[in-house]
Amino acid sequence: MTRFEPSLRRALMDANLAQYERVLQNADTAQPDFSPSYLRERMRLLADPWGWMRRREAMGPRRRRRLNWRLIAIVAALLLLSACAVAVATGQFSQWFPRMGVDPRDPEVSEEVLSRTGTAIEQSRTAGSETATLNAAIWDGEYVRLSLVLESPDFPEELTEDSNIYYEECSLKLPEEQLREYLRGDALAQFERLGETPTPEKVEEHIRFYMDLEPPFLYPLFDLRSREGDTLTFDIGMPLDAYVDQPELTLHVENIAIYEYVEKVEDRGVSWLDGVRSGPEPEIPVLRGPFDFTFTLEKPILSIQYEGDAEVTAEDIPFRFTDFEIGVFDMDLSYEVLAPMNAIHVTRPGEPEPEPDPDKLDEMAVRGTLHTIIRGLWTEDGEYVDFENMPSGMSLTMGPNGEDPGGNVGRNYPHPIDPATVTAVKLGETRVELSELERLTG
Repeated sequence: MTRFEPSLRRALMDANLAQYERVLQNADTAQPDFSPSYLRERMRLLADPWGWMRRREAMGPRRRRRLNWRLIAIVAALLLLSACAVAVATGQFSQWFPRMGVDPRDPEVSEEVLSRTGTAIEQSRTAGSETATLNAAIWDGEYVRLSLVLESPDFPEELTEDSNIYYEECSLKLPEEQLREYLRGDALAQFERLGETPTPEKVEEHIRFYMDLEPPFLYPLFDLRSREGDTLTFDIGMPLDAYVDQPELTLHVENIAIYEYVEKVEDRGVSWLDGVRSGPEPEIPVLRGPFDFTFTLEKPILSIQYEGDAEVTAEDIPFRFTDFEIGVFDMDLSYEVLAPMNAIHVTRPGEPEPEPDPDKLDEMAVRGTLHTIIRGLWTEDGEYVDFENMPSGMSLTMGPNGEDPGGNVGRNYPHPIDPATVTAVKLGETRVELSELERLTG
């Protein structure tokens, strides 16, 4: 699971919206009649596209399964503050979430940022010989991540980080009142993206549609980070926008299992279509449970949004960047390409592709440049943070003749950064000062 999922998720959604906006606006019904299995698979893809692609490639064409997506029972205020103070002193959040990275020059700052956007939970549950411990949660207002440790002497020998894991009976839920509030915020955001003015009836229809879904609209994604003997460590993630203040979440863990081991990689997967399984049930139990953890998320460090007009040329391609969203774990930028591009043409079998216009930009060249155009950032102490080798993602849309190309591009940080400390961004070889843009939030 990577930290760029939320930005890429928005990019994918915006790209689909740009492509099908007219169809959506003219649709007779407010909600398409998607099957529950389709909605679950779509949520998994949007939650962790990198993990989805990695596992799909590893498991071959019959790949079915897991993908990698936004949680604390609050005790007395003094106890909560004490727990956070201990976590900062011992570097617990950095240990619980090692994939978030640590600044080697100042690991204490990374720990402090993680602790301010996280919540120490440290709840344990035992059933028979099985013990589950929920360490903590971190939440950036878009995506929630949990660190879960399972202990049992009965874990099967076949279980590894590459196993095809069944966790369909696990869930992460909001109480009904908060779920309605969350879906109301989600509805208003969707109508705003469509440029529509929502009526109370349309908002209520949106809420009812998602509350009636089975499986539920909010779906956690389990990723086995490591196994050390009788101890498993899972990273759990789920999209969770900040539509609810201090969301109370319940993590339910039950009947985790793996499928039978087979020699050929392509035979490991089990595909699903409209709720029908193509292969056997998972026959090797890992953990039965059940375990329930209820906790409340504290207020996150939200991203800071800037608006402006920054023109940058990279690899001889002219861009204009207009919106900057600077978060704790990644940044997401909106851009336009300031030159026409050769559009992709869909041809029939045997039909020759039209010759590209030599005066227009090549799409693949633009895409390649976009994946590396965000080079790094500067913080208020003058330090430069290099993004080399960090994951990136982008969307690109344009008119039928290659006009008005643009979209979103984003990149992960190598370690957590307080967005309030970011002063400038390096795009190509150009330094863009955030102080020269209009700050909208934060």
